[in-house]
Amino acid sequence: MVKIPDTPLIVEALSLARASLSDNLFNHSMRTFHYGNEYARKYKINHSEEELMLVSLFHDVGFYSPFSLEGKPFQIASSKALKNYLLKNHNIETERVNAMMEAIDYHFQFMPRWDKGEIAGILQVGTHMDVIGKRIGSIEKSKKELIQNGYPKKGFFKEFNTCLLKSFTGIGSVLGLFFPKAYCGSNHYIH
Repeated sequence: MVKIPDTPLIVEALSLARASLSDNLFNHSMRTFHYGNEYARKYKINHSEEELMLVSLFHDVGFYSPFSLEGKPFQIASSKALKNYLLKNHNIETERVNAMMEAIDYHFQFMPRWDKGEIAGILQVGTHMDVIGKRIGSIEKSKKELIQNGYPKKGFFKEFNTCLLKSFTGIGSVLGLFFPKAYCGSNHYIH
């Protein structure tokens, strides 16, 4: 299994994610990172492991308080949490922040959104590998077993589906899963 990026930004983000997510959703985030990273290595997709780790850790925090937003889709709440985290005490370029936010905003789409950048495509591939098994055969069996043993599922599907259903607090929170740009608000991204 690939080592997790060991930067101050990631160490702090790991701590925040562990405190914010249930064990099942934290493990899902870690599997998402590792599956996505393995896929990118296999297909030689140039990417930032730090950015992939950040979007993997934050992509589901919008399910939980204090990050959830009434009437908004969970992934919009998740990307807003990442934006706030990155802008609070970190000097991250606006373009990087917006690209990571888009990766999270579009990760629930049916097909990878490579048009939103490498991190967006890789995050979506990693989440789909973990949740529905799409493209999981592209990961070597031994690496897949290491990832699954390191971050077991233990009832993940039931918990994820419960979180998803509870996040439906209005029509925007449902439609926004599939049309994030229409439901994120004009001040969502950094201008």
